[in-house]
Amino acid sequence: MLDFRKFLQREPEDSPETEVDASGHSVSEVLEEYRSILIDQLVRGGISPDCVEIEVKPGGKMRDGRIVYIGMMRLVKWDRAPSVRLLLGLPILESRLRRVVRGSWLHEVSAFGGIWLHASGQLQDSAAMEDLRTLVIEIEKREAPDSKPPSSSGGVWSLPTDLGALRE
Repeated sequence: MLDFRKFLQREPEDSPETEVDASGHSVSEVLEEYRSILIDQLVRGGISPDCVEIEVKPGGKMRDGRIVYIGMMRLVKWDRAPSVRLLLGLPILESRLRRVVRGSWLHEVSAFGGIWLHASGQLQDSAAMEDLRTLVIEIEKREAPDSKPPSSSGGVWSLPTDLGALRE
């Protein structure tokens, strides 16, 4: 099985950035257009692009020869409302991206492989984790007010011991 990190780090075969396909568009033009569309949709969704690192990469080829492009975002700054909006709204963002790509010239020269989101390691050892856990519990309470709150041994993930010590 191909290691996921190696897949994301590998360089595309036969796709130098100066290559021009039959449509006359270079790989760098396609990458920049995907990036531009992604940034535009983030802004439309109320998410500042400075909360995420964005990369668009070729991810393979379709049978018809079109290159598949994937958008990858890394949440690097915890700003509560936009960060939660991004985490919960990822399927909405991807749907909007697919719609925009289908209506653009990109659809003729490439295929959109989806959007991936990764939380930065910086966020994993911070108050952002406690904030996110608290939000998950609040959402669950709102959806099922009569249910018991999750116990620390089950239900919502508990924080690692070193993070729990930070709260005290």
